[in-house]
Amino acid sequence: MHPVEVVVDIPSTIAVVAALAASLVALFFAWKFSKTVGGDMGAAFKFVEVGVGVFALTRIDDVLKVSGTYAKMGIDYKHVLWVPHSTIILVAWGLIAYGFYRMAKAFTV
Repeated sequence: MHPVEVVVDIPSTIAVVAALAASLVALFFAWKFSKTVGGDMGAAFKFVEVGVGVFALTRIDDVLKVSGTYAKMGIDYKHVLWVPHSTIILVAWGLIAYGFYRMAKAFTV
């Protein structure tokens, strides 16, 4: 087996690590907010909080992708992980959207 030459995309790696950090900060503040809000609004916001958490996990996957870690491990990201990654992002945004729907419904008379 021939060694795989891996090119690390430094600007993308920095951007994705920053997105991971921002996601974790958002998750922290979502958690703090959900502790202060109760009732229907608090229950609805839990879905947003979980969705942001799931989305933060996908940033870890992106860091591994753009830093070349998957390529060094011999994993063809496009053929092996692209669909699961995209599906998990869909789930995350589905949870976020459902949480916002429930919040809007809580204020609808």
